[in-house]
Amino acid sequence: MAIMERPDERKALEILQSVEPQKYQDAVLIDKPDIQNPTHDIGVEVTQSLKESVLKVLELDRINVHNDKKILGIIKERYGNDVLKIDLPLPDNTEKKIAISIANWHSLFNLIEAYDNKVEKLQSGNYQLYKENNLFIFVFGEDEKSIQELAKHIYRNKVGRQYDFIYVYSQPMLYTIDRQRDIVLNKLSI
Repeated sequence: MAIMERPDERKALEILQSVEPQKYQDAVLIDKPDIQNPTHDIGVEVTQSLKESVLKVLELDRINVHNDKKILGIIKERYGNDVLKIDLPLPDNTEKKIAISIANWHSLFNLIEAYDNKVEKLQSGNYQLYKENNLFIFVFGEDEKSIQELAKHIYRNKVGRQYDFIYVYSQPMLYTIDRQRDIVLNKLSI
């Protein structure tokens, strides 16, 4: 049975090949992790973080993103219990139309939750492990402060197997967090 290729995984691979061609030139899309380069002993898992961006569009961004009960109460009161349809503004001044089932709100991760969720899966034994295990997170409209908070969180929580490099992509910016506490800002023209 062939694995269905996801557009976000393809885009992550293209970005990585553009930024670090020597490292990712021979990488392919597989699964668990999503991008693999056995030649260089590298695996990359791909995920998304939407919660902060959705809250900003709904003008609920002053509420702690971990207070889901309060957030859901306000959303249900204002928008009902069905599907929330919004236009997420992207950094390049375009918009991405998304529809979120209110029943699946818990599956929207903020940046730290997205990281923690994938670390838990990395440690579960269900992934092919490589010498270098990386994570690529798509975000929509994130600011550098959220990325700095993620970096602090990563450095505080060094229990078990962790990702070596975390790529955070908010079009057109790519942030790279490594274990040396360095955050490198790359501007992409993709």
